[in-house]
Amino acid sequence: MKRWIRFQDWSLRWKSFLILLSLIFIPALTISFLVYYQSNSILEKQVIERNEQNLRHIEHNLLEVMRGMEELSSYIIYSEEFRRYMTMSVDEADSDPEEVQRLQDHIRGFFTFHLNNKHYVNSAYLEGVNGTQLHLGERISGDEQKWEEIAQTLQGKILWTDPYQMERGGWVPEDYQMISLFRVINNLFDITEPIGQVRIRLDEQELFSYMTNGYMNPNDEMVLLQQDGLVLSHQDKQLVGERYPNDQVIQQVKEESDLFTYDENGEAYYAVTRKVKGRELYLVSTVSEKYILNEFSHIRTMMQMIMIGSGVVGMIAFLGFMLTIIRPITDLTRETKRLEDGDFSAQVQVRSKDEIGQLGSRFNKAVSHIQYLIGTKYKLEIQHKESELKALQSQINPHFLYNTLDMIRWTARLEQANETGQSIEDLSRLFRISLSQGKLLIPLKDEMTYVQSYLQLQKRRLGGMLTFSAYIEAGIEKNLVLKLILQPLVENSLQHGFEELDENNVIRIRAFHSGELIVIDVIDNGKGLSMGVDAFNDSLKQQTEQHGFALKNIHERLENKFGAPYGLRAIQSEQGTHVQITIPYQIIEEDRG
Repeated sequence: MKRWIRFQDWSLRWKSFLILLSLIFIPALTISFLVYYQSNSILEKQVIERNEQNLRHIEHNLLEVMRGMEELSSYIIYSEEFRRYMTMSVDEADSDPEEVQRLQDHIRGFFTFHLNNKHYVNSAYLEGVNGTQLHLGERISGDEQKWEEIAQTLQGKILWTDPYQMERGGWVPEDYQMISLFRVINNLFDITEPIGQVRIRLDEQELFSYMTNGYMNPNDEMVLLQQDGLVLSHQDKQLVGERYPNDQVIQQVKEESDLFTYDENGEAYYAVTRKVKGRELYLVSTVSEKYILNEFSHIRTMMQMIMIGSGVVGMIAFLGFMLTIIRPITDLTRETKRLEDGDFSAQVQVRSKDEIGQLGSRFNKAVSHIQYLIGTKYKLEIQHKESELKALQSQINPHFLYNTLDMIRWTARLEQANETGQSIEDLSRLFRISLSQGKLLIPLKDEMTYVQSYLQLQKRRLGGMLTFSAYIEAGIEKNLVLKLILQPLVENSLQHGFEELDENNVIRIRAFHSGELIVIDVIDNGKGLSMGVDAFNDSLKQQTEQHGFALKNIHERLENKFGAPYGLRAIQSEQGTHVQITIPYQIIEEDRG
């Protein structure tokens, strides 16, 4: 304790020296030494973490490809055109060649779209029980009988093959390694009855490029393995279809090790493995220890320079601190002591214009005017007023427009023009009512027409897995209402209310007159509000967007236009969600501003 008291009596110069030594020099040198000697493990960890992250991206790309091809084969099962093409008898084909040509054109168009947009898809082959055969994509040849027989034993289950060799004809024959999907197509109405088969061939090298695009360092090795060590994909196509040459790697894959090291030709390697989700496949990324050390050798040299430079800079900083900070403070302390003794002639020598110099200047002014300052009163009043205006507008999700247009395009190709014409008419009605010549208020019947058209389009887009109804009480059709307030509510039901879309999903809309109010109910039979009715209603009054900007936007628009009693609120419901809108019951002049 006595030593600590003595330290407090030290001069500011010696205290500063000891503090700088304890808090800057010693920790800086210690950290530099630790970083220098631990740099290898730090850098190795960084490389491993990078490889783990890259494998996650590669796994995502691989699963995207496999799921896409499996969904494509499932589409064939449910497509009426595909089923008819594979089961049409010879007599039917001879009697109606135009129908055969139409079906072939549809199938070719379908596969051409995927061949053009997915470069890893090499070709496809479709065969029906009626003997019809259709080859799409690049013309290649090879023995695929083994996989065809296995697919037949699976009776409609998906078969992903090992890599196998196919040959492209031409002046210079060229070999390809293929990974293909084989599947027997069963009758949709009798799953025990096969009606054909499909083969979708993927070019292994194109698939590897797609999986690793942007996620693979040139000095790393990435391989897709089966648990038995068979190489399914690799940057060296000579290894594809062969057993991986390093038994240590295969053993670690069998044990499902996430991270391990192994030696090959006297050189150490780090390997990161990742099992592909839902598949008996493994991604392995390896990098040599030598590459890591060579890649980051400049950091070790830099650390040595930092250690030397930090000492030199520290000494310069200490001297500068003493001259620019400590000396002015000690001068100020000495002159302050003179002021305490009643000597108002005390003055500090100002050597700079920084904060220390400004402190000295102000001390000099304080000494000169101290008597005046004692008798002076200072008053300060601060007033701050803020007003905030929000321009509230509703939006139609652009993804809905894109999906709708895409649905119309496919409907035109797959069905007759009547349904497509109706879809176009509904979409046109949406645009016409949403624009409304710039009007903010529209008749209630137009708003109901708008949301009915929107739901009709959604129903077609979802394949009929939606039921809705909309009712409006007679006599209130011309009551003016803010446009585009119902569409966000039903869109919210579709996106968040239903866990899975099916024929049991129902949305009901009803508008009726109640006293001085027009009440509009939007009711669905979905999962309901996760936060509860009271919490939802409270969130509409808070300045937050945590529980959904669209619904809060509707409430604020109604409240700003018609006043606080009107707006949006949730009603307690035994099942699903019940949201209610209230507006004044009156026919008013249309607001154009």
